[in-house]
Amino acid sequence: MDFYASDAFLTALARDFYQAKTIELKTYGIRGSKAHVRLAEIDGKRAVHSGPFYDYVKPLPARGVTTSPSETLRYVPKMVTSLIALPDEDPTSVVPDTPLEPAPLVIWAAFDTWEEYLALIRKRSKTLLRTQRQRLRKLSEQYGEPEFMFDNPDIAAFDTCIQWKTQQYRGGHETLENAESVAMLRRLFEDGHLILSTLKVADEYVAFHAGFIWQEDEYLALIPAYSPAFAKHGIGTEMLLRVMKHSFDLGHSSFDFLQGAETYKWEFATHVQIIESLGTAPLLTRVKAVAAKTVKQGLLSTSPEVFYRVKRVVLDGRRAAAKVRDFSRASSMG
Repeated sequence: MDFYASDAFLTALARDFYQAKTIELKTYGIRGSKAHVRLAEIDGKRAVHSGPFYDYVKPLPARGVTTSPSETLRYVPKMVTSLIALPDEDPTSVVPDTPLEPAPLVIWAAFDTWEEYLALIRKRSKTLLRTQRQRLRKLSEQYGEPEFMFDNPDIAAFDTCIQWKTQQYRGGHETLENAESVAMLRRLFEDGHLILSTLKVADEYVAFHAGFIWQEDEYLALIPAYSPAFAKHGIGTEMLLRVMKHSFDLGHSSFDFLQGAETYKWEFATHVQIIESLGTAPLLTRVKAVAAKTVKQGLLSTSPEVFYRVKRVVLDGRRAAAKVRDFSRASSMG
């Protein structure tokens, strides 16, 4: 069973984000598919298959289904439907064109040693590792050797990571500016399911990397963040390489970059998970999706800066509405 089907994640999603009064974890079928999925039903009304940090739903392995599903869903918006091995060179050449972004990952079983994996990186880029070694040498000469910690339990470091990642987005980070989303992530951090890796230079944090670990087997790379002042030293790449090596050394089965087709993911991934919608979305969901895509494309084609200003205004409005809602809730309880 994967992390997104686990008691830990589904309970945190239902309790801390959706603030459900009652939670039941159930196995569902999907109309038109033989796949079974495990989801949280909240308040006895609906199964939730979307939310913050919920990149995809995976079908349960056949051996994990011991009883018939109690209900059948009409629609699942993001489901892993296949796993494709990537070629050593030109890895994106085998990735099909789909409406939803894929999820690249590394499957560590293909490599007996870390050096074997680095050989793959060198095959894809002759300069990436060499340039990074040069940057690290200059950084160490100027500030001293960076201090890496794979699992830092400091809640203040967690708060700084969230703050940096939020500030990184020009138009605002809708998920990390949502109080319920951060509460959910904080609970997973406090319970030990979200691991925060840190990198210090001259006793100051310069980079963070937060990821989910499930059953000491899978690593899901969630939030990278670094200080812009150290960007010229390639501090983000340095942090990623150290986290990945630690994942390999711990014997994880995979290092999942989650959804997104950013260039750096293809430089490191060995496989890709294809994600598709299954079933028929409700009409209102389809209308909202088309409208949002049309508006976004129109604004971006006109001016990216206009798009980010509009996005910021929308987020500011949602934040103000949330404050009013919280105030009203506190007043009624008092």
